[in-house]
Amino acid sequence: MDYSHLLNKRFLDTEIQENTIRALIDCPTQAEAAKKLGRNLKSVEEVLSRVRRNAANRAVSDRDVNHPTMEGFSAKFVTSRYDKDGNLAGQYVRQERDKESLLKDRLQDFTNGLIDSAKNKYKPVNPPRTTVEDRLNVYAIGDHHLGMYSFKAETGQNYDVSIAENLLEQSFDSLITRSPNSDSGLFLNMGDFLHTDSVSGLTTAGTPQDTDGRYGRTIDHAARLMHRMITRLLQKHNHVYVINVQGNHDKNASLFMNQIMMAYFHNEPRITVLCNQKKFIPFVWGKTFILTHHGDGINAQKMYEVATRDYREEWGQCNFVYGYTAHLHHKTVEERGGMIIEQMGVLCAVDAYHAGKGYGAGRTMTCVTHHKHFGELERQTFKAEMAG
Repeated sequence: MDYSHLLNKRFLDTEIQENTIRALIDCPTQAEAAKKLGRNLKSVEEVLSRVRRNAANRAVSDRDVNHPTMEGFSAKFVTSRYDKDGNLAGQYVRQERDKESLLKDRLQDFTNGLIDSAKNKYKPVNPPRTTVEDRLNVYAIGDHHLGMYSFKAETGQNYDVSIAENLLEQSFDSLITRSPNSDSGLFLNMGDFLHTDSVSGLTTAGTPQDTDGRYGRTIDHAARLMHRMITRLLQKHNHVYVINVQGNHDKNASLFMNQIMMAYFHNEPRITVLCNQKKFIPFVWGKTFILTHHGDGINAQKMYEVATRDYREEWGQCNFVYGYTAHLHHKTVEERGGMIIEQMGVLCAVDAYHAGKGYGAGRTMTCVTHHKHFGELERQTFKAEMAG
C-alpha cells in the first residue's frame, strides 16, 4: 500500500509518527517496517491509525477521499457519489475552521500582545535585604483547575475563577510568610493549572468539562495570577525559578503560559523560566535533584526508571533525589532506590463528575524547604479551610 500521501507535516504531530510513515513507505510490509524501527507491529499499526485519523480530519484518505482542506481548516463532513460500477463519480467536502488551530492562533496573538506590553511596562522588584544562602523553597501547586465550575448543591463545594484565584493568593501569602527567607525559590506549577485546553471547554484529549465563563477570560486571569505569584516570590527570594509542567487538561495552554512568563520577566535577571517542552522536567539545586511530571500515565516505578535511565548525570551529582507529581488530587509518598516520590495535594474543589463517583481528598498546598547539601529540611502546609 502507498503511504506517501501521509507524509505531510499537517498530519504528523511527532517525530515518531514521521519516522513510522517513512519506514512504511520504504518497506514492503508493516511487519518489516516494525523490524526496521525496532518496535513491535502493534505499535506501528497504532501510529499509522493516528496519522490516518489526522489526515481524515483534513479530508485526505486512502479510501476514495483526496481533496485536502485549506491550511487551518478541517473536514466537517464528506459526501461521496458512486456510479453503477462502484467507481467514485463525485465528492463534496465541507470545511470548517480547525478548532485547535484557531485556539493556537488566539493564544499566540495573546502571547505576542503580552510580550510587547511586558517589554515596555515591566518594573523591577527590589530584592530582599537578607536571605539564607543555602536554602531553596519549593512552592508546589497541585492541579488548580482555574476555569472549573463546581456548584455546592451538586458537589458539596463551590468553585469558580474568582474562588480559585483568591484561594491561591491566600495560600501563597500564608506560605511565603511562614517559610524561611531562603535565597532561592521555585514556583512549581505541577500541571492542570487551567481546567481546559480549548475554547469549546475541552481538555487536551477532548473531554468536555464544566467551565466558568469564557476561555479567553480564564486565560487572562491565569496569566495575571501567575505573574502576581512570581512577583511575590521575587520580593521573598534573591532568585526565582519557574517550572510549568504540562498537564493532561492543559498541555497546549501550559506551553503558552510558559512563554507568557518569559515575556513578563524578559528583562529580569533574577528569574529563570525553565523550558517545558518535555513532560519530564529536571531541576538541580546544590546536591538536590528534583524530577517533575504531572503524573498522568505514570507511577512511582516509572518515575524512578526515568530518573535513573534518562537523568544519570543529574542523579550522579546529587545525594538527594525527589520526584514530584500531582494529577490524582491526593497525597502519597514512597521511596524507591534512594528516590523519594511524592504526589502533591491540590487546593481545587471536586467537579460534578468526580463527586458523583465518590472521589475526594484533603485540599492542600505545600512549600518544601531544601538545604543545598542536605536535601529537604522542613515544610509548611496551607489547607483550603484556612482561606477567608
